[in-house]
Amino acid sequence: MASLETSPGGVVVRRISNVYWVRAADLEYACQLRARLRKEQVDVRIGDRVKIAECDDLNLAAVIEQVLPRTRSLPRPPISNVDQIVVVFSADQPVFSPLMVDRFLVLAGMTDIPAALVVNKRDLVSPECLAAMVEPYKAIGYPVVATSARTGALSDLLCDRVSVFAGPSGVGKSSLLNRLDPRLALKAAEVSHRLGRGRHTTTYASLYPVAGGLVADSPGYSHLAFPPFDPQGLAWLYPEMALHASDCRLSDCLHDTEPDCAVKSRARIAPERYESYLRFVQELAAQKRTRQARSQKVESAVKTTGGPQAGKRLVRIDADQRVDSRRTVKQQLAELSTQRAEGAIDEDHLDEFES
Repeated sequence: MASLETSPGGVVVRRISNVYWVRAADLEYACQLRARLRKEQVDVRIGDRVKIAECDDLNLAAVIEQVLPRTRSLPRPPISNVDQIVVVFSADQPVFSPLMVDRFLVLAGMTDIPAALVVNKRDLVSPECLAAMVEPYKAIGYPVVATSARTGALSDLLCDRVSVFAGPSGVGKSSLLNRLDPRLALKAAEVSHRLGRGRHTTTYASLYPVAGGLVADSPGYSHLAFPPFDPQGLAWLYPEMALHASDCRLSDCLHDTEPDCAVKSRARIAPERYESYLRFVQELAAQKRTRQARSQKVESAVKTTGGPQAGKRLVRIDADQRVDSRRTVKQQLAELSTQRAEGAIDEDHLDEFES
């Protein structure tokens, strides 16, 4: 058996059940985990760099010997060693949504993975309309490519990188990849004229060799909730706001109604971008309040018994949440039956209790 130093290295590009497809030296091997890794319950994800052994070049089978350390990872879908998130939207059909674009860019910022913007179906709008769409993002430094599935033109953006395509369904992610490499034959669906959006055609993530790099066509989403995140940190994910956020008088400034806000007075932010920022601040603040309320509820429902050294913790159920014992319920039913026989209770009240 070859040593780890001489074992071929590859990248996990797909997983189905307990089989991992590893791309190494322009070949894809169907691999099982070494028993030692299974026993240690080693987590293997798409995008992981691995060492393989026992390579059978005839049947394209091998064994994963080692999983190398990861760099930046995407939690959903779980993909490791991602170099960039390519946010794909269409100029029309479905309509371009600056609010949704900002949501994807903020989510990318939360993962600390660089993002680029691709506007597909550019031929469906006028050049003036297209320029108005992309200019706010170009101005703040995002790489922006306007293209169509007819022309492709994404090679420079994808070469020598592991990229993840992200965006709503129906914007043409799979069609763009098919244009770059027709052999992929990825399934693409038409946009619903009634709903104005597409159906999910990608059901699981895979890495495909495209344009000199590896690209994941991830499942499309029409809405993405933010993970737990402090609203005060949101401005740092807006490049045009981050330049001035540290100059505000208040350290916890939300750049809304606070006095002496450097962001509001200095930042050159497009109105649509600022509107999306305020909406996201409200959303994150509401999530934070909900988490705090749940935490307080859990804390109030737990008490310590046996003294400070014993440290025994028992769940205390509030009075309105307690469930009566069977004995208590029988007693209550007996009392209600007696009251009904004496005409001291109406039938509707008893029916409500018994139900």
